Amino acid sequence: MGMIRSTALAAVLVAALTLPAMAQFPPPGIYACVDAAGNAFGTLTLFVAGDYDFTSSVIPSGKGQLASAGPSVNSISGPLADIHLTGSFATGERGEAVFIFASDKGALQCALPPE
Repeated sequence: MGMIRSTALAAVLVAALTLPAMAQFPPPGIYACVDAAGNAFGTLTLFVAGDYDFTSSVIPSGKGQLASAGPSVNSISGPLADIHLTGSFATGERGEAVFIFASDKGALQCALPPE
């Protein structure tokens, strides 16, 4: 009985520690990205678990992965990692996410296009 209780307690603890981090990841979607001057930089298609597809005429396009811890976001592979993209996101009242990034190409902002 003690072994089962310990295993169940460990499973609950892991779930409790994992859920807040998962809840902080931005929602999947297609985000329009602009540079600091408001010029189009590319399109970030974000999938579940941080996988992404990035298309751009400024840098090479490709697929990769983003990591998120709370509101912080870091590129770990793909074209966004090649430009050392790091930043954060905030979620608005309607659940829409806006990313603010620093990169080798300067400041970038990615958001859902206006409806």
